[in-house]
Amino acid sequence: MTAKEPSASAKFVSDVTLAYGSALHRYLLKRLRAGEEAQDMAQEVYLRLLRLHRPDLIRQPVAYVYFLASQVVGEHRIRTAQSPVIYDTEVLDRAAEQDNYTKPDELADREHAERELKRLLAKLSTAHRTVLLLRKRDGYSIQEIAEQLQISVFKVKRYLVEANSQLESHLRRQGR
Repeated sequence: MTAKEPSASAKFVSDVTLAYGSALHRYLLKRLRAGEEAQDMAQEVYLRLLRLHRPDLIRQPVAYVYFLASQVVGEHRIRTAQSPVIYDTEVLDRAAEQDNYTKPDELADREHAERELKRLLAKLSTAHRTVLLLRKRDGYSIQEIAEQLQISVFKVKRYLVEANSQLESHLRRQGR
């Protein structure tokens, strides 16, 4: 009895996983911010690749993998936005009663850091601040920011570099 040859799709998925698996996982982690969700989404990408009838027609496998990943992330965001938030009120009440998550000295440090960050961000122009917050706080890609703000990718990159440079110079002037 001979071993069954893997299908063309299975071989393609195996090759893609070896070549781009870790980069795909990092891409998904950056957009989902949860390790188990990123693993699930990566599996969904691989399942979609397995469903291909003619993987030999794909000229740029890495571009196709990221295209599928962006679709999977988009669908995930739509599902989570439409699903209601369910929480246990008893657990929430107990957590509110037991404020042992943040130590008082940490709370003061955190509040100081937040005030300092707001002060530094206020020194940036609106465009620089918006681009920086969309990238760092909200996790949007440069392409997504450009589309959302209807500006070029080049301009988004320039604003990010300039904003980071301005923040660094403000911090250097303060002696930090």
